[in-house]
Amino acid sequence: MKILLAGPGTGKTTKIKSIIAEQFADAKKIKVISFTNATVNDLTESFNSHPNVSCSTLHSFALGLNHLPELHILIKEEEDIILSLSNKLGLEFSVVAEFLKCITFDGMISQCVSFVAANPAYAKDKIGELDLLLVDEFQDFNPDEQKLVMLTSALAGETMILGDDDQSIYGFKDADPDGIINLYKDETIEKIPHENICYRCPDTIVDFCVKLLQKNKNRIPKDWNKSEKAGDLNIQQFMQQENCDNYITKRVQEIRNADPKASILILSPVGFAVETLKQNFAAQNIQFVDCWSEGYNKDILCKVWILNAIFCKNKLPFIIFILKHYNQFARPKLIRAIKQRFEKDFDEKALIKEIIDLGYLPEPFAQYILTPPSLDDFFNAHNDFDFAKEFIDKDDIEGSISRLVSKVNPKKEFEKGEINFMSIHKSKGLQAEYVFISGLVTGILPNETKGLDTIEAQRRLLFVGLTRALKELNLTSTVEWDGKNVNKVDKSQFEYKFWTRKWRGKTSKFIQEITN
Repeated sequence: MKILLAGPGTGKTTKIKSIIAEQFADAKKIKVISFTNATVNDLTESFNSHPNVSCSTLHSFALGLNHLPELHILIKEEEDIILSLSNKLGLEFSVVAEFLKCITFDGMISQCVSFVAANPAYAKDKIGELDLLLVDEFQDFNPDEQKLVMLTSALAGETMILGDDDQSIYGFKDADPDGIINLYKDETIEKIPHENICYRCPDTIVDFCVKLLQKNKNRIPKDWNKSEKAGDLNIQQFMQQENCDNYITKRVQEIRNADPKASILILSPVGFAVETLKQNFAAQNIQFVDCWSEGYNKDILCKVWILNAIFCKNKLPFIIFILKHYNQFARPKLIRAIKQRFEKDFDEKALIKEIIDLGYLPEPFAQYILTPPSLDDFFNAHNDFDFAKEFIDKDDIEGSISRLVSKVNPKKEFEKGEINFMSIHKSKGLQAEYVFISGLVTGILPNETKGLDTIEAQRRLLFVGLTRALKELNLTSTVEWDGKNVNKVDKSQFEYKFWTRKWRGKTSKFIQEITN
């Protein structure tokens, strides 16, 4: 096993491509695994001239290894519904999920780890002969995900780990920098030499970021050298959000006039910091991509559940999801019926029939569940389901319907050459010529409220945001805030002024650390 630990924009992928060309030119199969779809898309583009290289997220890779195909893997919206039902029933989440033949993604990973550990021959057959396993953004994986990577590495001829402990920002999903730090400190693992020059960011931003990182103690000290690249770093504070919005709007218009095809990222640690700015853009007909929405379109999602309930074998969980969509959990008869079945002799078919007989499911879909129509008849009768037709394989109806959620995902993703609004977390793996970070206020970032990420983790988060910029970085903060927003963050860091009925905040102490 080998490891390359290096900062953002230093050409880790370019380095690995040269190693592959030199040492793995005759390799038949190389697997690249990364954390997000954005990084996988970039990697796929980088390796498009290498037919022996396939790239995927760990999520997709694990689904291919999943030995529990009869279990439905829950998305967040579905997980929330089962949690709501378990509270109504007075039962543990795991108990309800087991009855419904469901499992969380983390649960699937955990079981996958146990299975692969006990069945290496099975896993090797599923994965195939790997000449090289390349794992990117290793610091983003939680302990179970890292275990799966390590088990897979034992089945590969060679493994290379890429990452950067300074970009570990997913503490909320139990990922921390310790995994990659400990791996790097392991003397048995070969370190891949790298020049560690940042070709992405202007020198002014590199200097700024180096000062920021020096405040963190739990990290591997590493070179992150300048490339003599010119660029701008602007730090602005405004009294009112309106002033901040006008500043960003004017600068974006100037950029658009000078370079209409430039990519622009407008980031913030919290959504409310850019809500009025989006309204400002809309009022002035400035087109933008809003990547803040994290959920699915509820009506589309319900239609996907209906298709699953009608045409798939595991009907019960989707019936439960549909009931919640139509606000039927408030029906005492329904909850009693479900609880009685769960607590006595569980009979799935009898419960489904009982739920349908209660009349809480919409017709004609309720009767379709009992007597499914042909796929063609269904679509001919229900034009509002046409969005799904192109994704359904008539030779694998159940399988293709079970995968529909990922196909009709309406979430907005970064669009190159456009103005993109998103959280700092979501910007990981992206870059743009011009980057704005709004809401850099103490109490927002950092937010020291109990239960949130540590200060070092939040410092790493800001580092990720800063290093998205190719040409220009604008950092903004606002003094006055409405109480409804201050109540969502660390209120103790704000001061209330009676004459303005506003709360006053200070520029992020991270910025103060660097500029003082």
